[in-house]
Amino acid sequence: MRKTMFKTVCIFTLVFFVLSMTGAACSKSCKTKTDAINDSYSINLKKCPKVTYCLNTVLKNDKGCNLKVITTKTITTKLGGKVTMYSNGKFCYKAPSTCCYKKCSCTDTFNYCVKGTDGRTDCATVKLKLKCATC
Repeated sequence: MRKTMFKTVCIFTLVFFVLSMTGAACSKSCKTKTDAINDSYSINLKKCPKVTYCLNTVLKNDKGCNLKVITTKTITTKLGGKVTMYSNGKFCYKAPSTCCYKKCSCTDTFNYCVKGTDGRTDCATVKLKLKCATC
């Protein structure tokens, strides 16, 4: 009887140890569905198009658990600008040369996609409201 009890305790301890090391015993789980929400930024251009502007994360208003941007590359915007996107949601923007040509302002856009721990992917649009230095 003692051997059986000892074996049972050893097996239970081993199973609990394996579960705790893999995270399977963790009671905390995120049930928030991945949802990328559109963003809008205003940028006062100093010198168009020679300056690159780095901005905070696009993830601040998105919903989900442990979100990562999966569109991490250089993206060409609708007007021909360039965006370098990082997995943490930060991005750098370089305006196109045509933006401030005979205009005081323009709006540029690009899309990004995120993936959460739920395995879902969702995409959103970033709108950049640009005010030119020549005005």
